[in-house]
Amino acid sequence: MKKLLVVIALGLISISTIHAQVDPNKIHWHDPFDIYVGPKIGATYSQFTKVGGDPVIFGTAGGFVEVFFTDRFGMNVEMMYTHQGGKGIYHDVRMRTYAEDGSQVYQDVHSGPYDYDLDYINTIYKLKYYFTKQISVFSGFHFGTFINAKSVFQGEKTNFRKYLHRQAAIPIGVSFETEKLMIEACYNFPLRQLANKNQWVNEEKGIKVEDILGNAKQNLFMLTVGYKIKVF
Repeated sequence: MKKLLVVIALGLISISTIHAQVDPNKIHWHDPFDIYVGPKIGATYSQFTKVGGDPVIFGTAGGFVEVFFTDRFGMNVEMMYTHQGGKGIYHDVRMRTYAEDGSQVYQDVHSGPYDYDLDYINTIYKLKYYFTKQISVFSGFHFGTFINAKSVFQGEKTNFRKYLHRQAAIPIGVSFETEKLMIEACYNFPLRQLANKNQWVNEEKGIKVEDILGNAKQNLFMLTVGYKIKVF
Protein backbone atom coordinates (compact mmCIF):
# COMPACT_ATOMS: atom_id res chain seq x y z
CA MET A 1 0.00 0.00 0.00
CA LYS A 2 2.96 2.33 0.60
CA LYS A 3 3.90 1.88 -3.05
CA LEU A 4 0.40 2.99 -4.07
CA LEU A 5 0.74 6.16 -2.00
CA VAL A 6 4.10 6.89 -3.64
CA VAL A 7 2.51 6.49 -7.08
CA ILE A 8 -0.29 8.91 -6.18
CA ALA A 9 2.22 11.42 -4.78
CA LEU A 10 4.29 11.26 -7.98
CA GLY A 11 1.11 11.76 -9.97
CA LEU A 12 0.27 14.90 -8.01
CA ILE A 13 3.77 16.28 -8.60
CA SER A 14 3.43 15.65 -12.34
CA ILE A 15 0.05 17.35 -12.40
CA SER A 16 1.42 20.40 -10.61
CA THR A 17 4.17 20.67 -13.24
CA ILE A 18 1.61 20.57 -16.04
CA HIS A 19 -0.53 23.18 -14.30
CA ALA A 20 2.41 25.54 -14.01
CA GLN A 21 2.66 25.59 -17.81
CA VAL A 22 -1.02 26.40 -18.40
CA ASP A 23 -2.38 29.94 -18.63
CA PRO A 24 -5.79 29.68 -16.92
CA ASN A 25 -6.96 32.97 -18.47
CA LYS A 26 -6.95 31.45 -21.95
CA ILE A 27 -8.89 28.29 -21.23
CA HIS A 28 -12.55 27.60 -20.42
CA TRP A 29 -13.72 24.02 -19.95
CA HIS A 30 -16.98 23.97 -18.00
CA ASP A 31 -19.88 26.20 -17.09
CA PRO A 32 -21.37 26.38 -13.59
CA PHE A 33 -23.94 23.62 -13.05
CA ASP A 34 -22.82 21.49 -15.98
CA ILE A 35 -24.06 18.04 -14.97
CA TYR A 36 -22.74 14.63 -16.04
CA VAL A 37 -24.00 11.15 -15.15
CA GLY A 38 -22.81 7.69 -16.06
CA PRO A 39 -21.84 4.14 -15.09
CA LYS A 40 -18.49 3.10 -13.58
CA ILE A 41 -16.70 -0.24 -13.47
CA GLY A 42 -13.28 -1.25 -12.28
CA ALA A 43 -11.27 -3.24 -9.77
CA THR A 44 -10.50 -3.02 -6.05
CA TYR A 45 -7.53 -4.11 -3.97
CA SER A 46 -8.31 -4.49 -0.26
CA GLN A 47 -6.39 -5.86 2.71
CA PHE A 48 -6.64 -5.87 6.50
CA THR A 49 -3.86 -4.10 8.37
CA LYS A 50 -1.96 -5.50 11.39
CA VAL A 51 -3.25 -9.07 11.11
CA GLY A 52 -1.37 -10.26 8.02
CA GLY A 53 -3.00 -12.37 5.34
CA ASP A 54 -3.45 -11.87 1.63
CA PRO A 55 -5.32 -9.10 -0.19
CA VAL A 56 -8.65 -9.47 -1.97
CA ILE A 57 -8.79 -8.30 -5.60
CA PHE A 58 -12.26 -8.02 -7.06
CA GLY A 59 -14.45 -6.04 -9.42
CA THR A 60 -16.55 -2.98 -8.61
CA ALA A 61 -19.51 -1.36 -10.37
CA GLY A 62 -21.90 1.52 -9.90
CA GLY A 63 -22.76 4.98 -11.12
CA PHE A 64 -21.99 8.65 -10.55
CA VAL A 65 -23.32 12.19 -10.87
CA GLU A 66 -20.89 15.09 -11.35
CA VAL A 67 -21.87 18.75 -10.95
CA PHE A 68 -19.55 21.67 -11.75
CA PHE A 69 -19.64 24.74 -9.51
CA THR A 70 -17.02 26.70 -11.46
CA ASP A 71 -14.79 26.10 -14.44
CA ARG A 72 -12.36 24.10 -12.31
CA PHE A 73 -14.31 22.86 -9.28
CA GLY A 74 -16.83 20.04 -9.32
CA MET A 75 -18.38 17.48 -7.04
CA ASN A 76 -19.04 13.78 -7.64
CA VAL A 77 -21.59 11.65 -5.80
CA GLU A 78 -21.19 7.93 -6.44
CA MET A 79 -22.89 4.68 -5.50
CA MET A 80 -20.56 1.71 -5.89
CA TYR A 81 -20.67 -1.99 -5.03
CA THR A 82 -17.41 -3.44 -3.69
CA HIS A 83 -16.31 -6.86 -2.47
CA GLN A 84 -13.51 -6.49 0.08
CA GLY A 85 -11.83 -8.35 2.92
CA GLY A 86 -8.78 -10.46 3.61
CA LYS A 87 -7.69 -14.04 3.01
CA GLY A 88 -5.45 -16.54 4.77
CA ILE A 89 -5.48 -14.73 8.11
CA TYR A 90 -4.27 -16.46 11.29
CA HIS A 91 -5.33 -15.36 14.76
CA ASP A 92 -3.65 -15.73 18.14
CA VAL A 93 -6.38 -15.77 20.78
CA ARG A 94 -6.45 -16.40 24.54
CA MET A 95 -9.33 -18.84 25.03
CA ARG A 96 -11.09 -19.67 28.30
CA THR A 97 -11.77 -23.28 29.24
CA TYR A 98 -12.75 -24.99 32.49
CA ALA A 99 -10.88 -27.55 34.54
CA GLU A 100 -12.58 -30.58 36.11
CA ASP A 101 -12.97 -28.68 39.40
CA GLY A 102 -14.77 -25.87 37.58
CA SER A 103 -11.92 -23.36 37.74
CA GLN A 104 -11.17 -21.22 34.71
CA VAL A 105 -8.12 -22.04 32.63
CA TYR A 106 -6.80 -19.84 29.82
CA GLN A 107 -4.76 -21.11 26.92
CA ASP A 108 -3.26 -19.36 23.91
CA VAL A 109 -4.58 -20.69 20.61
CA HIS A 110 -3.18 -20.11 17.12
CA SER A 111 -5.91 -20.79 14.55
CA GLY A 112 -6.56 -20.25 10.86
CA PRO A 113 -6.51 -19.63 8.05
CA TYR A 114 -9.63 -17.43 8.02
CA ASP A 115 -11.09 -15.65 5.01
CA TYR A 116 -13.25 -12.55 5.44
CA ASP A 117 -15.78 -11.79 2.71
CA LEU A 118 -17.27 -8.30 3.01
CA ASP A 119 -19.75 -6.85 0.51
CA TYR A 120 -20.57 -3.14 0.62
CA ILE A 121 -22.80 -0.59 -1.01
CA ASN A 122 -20.69 2.56 -0.88
CA THR A 123 -21.72 6.19 -1.02
CA ILE A 124 -18.78 8.37 -2.06
CA TYR A 125 -18.57 12.16 -2.09
CA LYS A 126 -15.66 13.73 -3.99
CA LEU A 127 -14.67 17.36 -4.40
CA LYS A 128 -12.61 17.65 -7.61
CA TYR A 129 -10.19 20.31 -8.82
CA TYR A 130 -9.24 20.36 -12.50
CA PHE A 131 -5.65 21.37 -13.25
CA THR A 132 -6.31 20.84 -16.95
CA LYS A 133 -9.34 19.75 -18.95
CA GLN A 134 -8.17 16.14 -18.70
CA ILE A 135 -6.52 15.92 -15.27
CA SER A 136 -8.01 16.49 -11.83
CA VAL A 137 -7.37 15.54 -8.22
CA PHE A 138 -10.01 14.82 -5.61
CA SER A 139 -10.77 14.04 -2.01
CA GLY A 140 -13.88 13.76 0.14
CA PHE A 141 -15.69 11.10 2.18
CA HIS A 142 -16.41 7.42 1.58
CA PHE A 143 -19.11 5.57 3.54
CA GLY A 144 -19.78 1.85 3.16
CA THR A 145 -22.83 -0.12 4.33
CA PHE A 146 -22.68 -3.91 4.64
CA ILE A 147 -24.90 -6.12 2.54
CA ASN A 148 -22.87 -9.18 3.55
CA ALA A 149 -20.06 -9.90 6.03
CA LYS A 150 -18.86 -13.44 6.67
CA SER A 151 -15.80 -15.17 8.06
CA VAL A 152 -14.91 -18.53 6.54
CA PHE A 153 -12.92 -21.21 8.39
CA GLN A 154 -12.52 -24.74 7.01
CA GLY A 155 -15.54 -24.21 4.78
CA GLU A 156 -17.80 -23.08 7.63
CA LYS A 157 -19.28 -19.60 7.24
CA THR A 158 -20.09 -17.31 10.17
CA ASN A 159 -22.13 -14.13 9.91
CA PHE A 160 -19.70 -11.44 11.07
CA ARG A 161 -21.79 -8.37 10.29
CA LYS A 162 -22.63 -7.31 13.86
CA TYR A 163 -18.98 -7.52 14.89
CA LEU A 164 -17.73 -4.93 12.39
CA HIS A 165 -18.02 -1.17 11.98
CA ARG A 166 -19.38 0.29 8.78
CA GLN A 167 -16.74 1.57 6.42
CA ALA A 168 -15.63 5.19 6.72
CA ALA A 169 -12.67 6.56 4.78
CA ILE A 170 -11.19 9.59 3.05
CA PRO A 171 -10.61 9.02 -0.68
CA ILE A 172 -7.53 10.62 -2.25
CA GLY A 173 -7.02 10.23 -5.95
CA VAL A 174 -6.28 11.36 -9.48
CA SER A 175 -8.56 11.38 -12.52
CA PHE A 176 -7.74 11.46 -16.22
CA GLU A 177 -10.62 12.30 -18.55
CA THR A 178 -11.36 12.40 -22.25
CA GLU A 179 -14.55 13.70 -23.83
CA LYS A 180 -16.50 10.63 -22.69
CA LEU A 181 -14.26 8.48 -20.48
CA MET A 182 -13.06 9.05 -16.91
CA ILE A 183 -10.20 6.94 -15.50
CA GLU A 184 -9.60 7.22 -11.76
CA ALA A 185 -7.04 5.85 -9.30
CA CYS A 186 -8.05 6.27 -5.67
CA TYR A 187 -6.70 5.25 -2.27
CA ASN A 188 -9.21 5.25 0.59
CA PHE A 189 -7.58 6.20 3.88
CA PRO A 190 -9.48 4.26 6.61
CA LEU A 191 -10.86 6.25 9.54
CA ARG A 192 -12.30 3.39 11.59
CA GLN A 193 -11.05 0.16 13.04
CA LEU A 194 -12.84 -2.93 11.76
CA ALA A 195 -13.80 -4.34 15.16
CA ASN A 196 -17.02 -3.13 16.80
CA LYS A 197 -15.52 -3.60 20.26
CA ASN A 198 -17.08 -5.36 23.25
CA GLN A 199 -19.06 -7.73 21.02
CA TRP A 200 -18.84 -11.38 22.09
CA VAL A 201 -17.80 -13.78 19.34
CA ASN A 202 -17.84 -16.66 21.83
CA GLU A 203 -18.85 -15.64 25.36
CA GLU A 204 -18.37 -19.11 26.81
CA LYS A 205 -14.72 -19.11 25.72
CA GLY A 206 -14.24 -15.43 26.62
CA ILE A 207 -13.50 -14.26 23.07
CA LYS A 208 -14.50 -10.79 21.89
CA VAL A 209 -14.11 -9.46 18.38
CA GLU A 210 -11.19 -7.20 19.39
CA ASP A 211 -9.34 -10.31 20.62
CA ILE A 212 -9.46 -11.55 17.02
CA LEU A 213 -9.03 -8.39 14.92
CA GLY A 214 -7.31 -6.09 17.40
CA ASN A 215 -6.91 -2.58 15.96
CA ALA A 216 -6.95 -3.73 12.34
CA LYS A 217 -8.29 -1.39 9.67
CA GLN A 218 -9.01 -2.01 5.99
CA ASN A 219 -6.93 -0.56 3.20
CA LEU A 220 -8.74 -0.05 -0.11
CA PHE A 221 -7.40 0.97 -3.51
CA MET A 222 -9.79 1.49 -6.44
CA LEU A 223 -9.08 1.74 -10.17
CA THR A 224 -12.19 2.61 -12.20
CA VAL A 225 -13.37 3.67 -15.63
CA GLY A 226 -16.53 5.76 -16.06
CA TYR A 227 -18.56 6.76 -19.10
CA LYS A 228 -19.69 10.41 -19.01
CA ILE A 229 -23.08 11.52 -20.32
CA LYS A 230 -23.79 15.25 -20.24
CA VAL A 231 -27.27 16.03 -18.94
CA PHE A 232 -27.11 19.84 -18.76
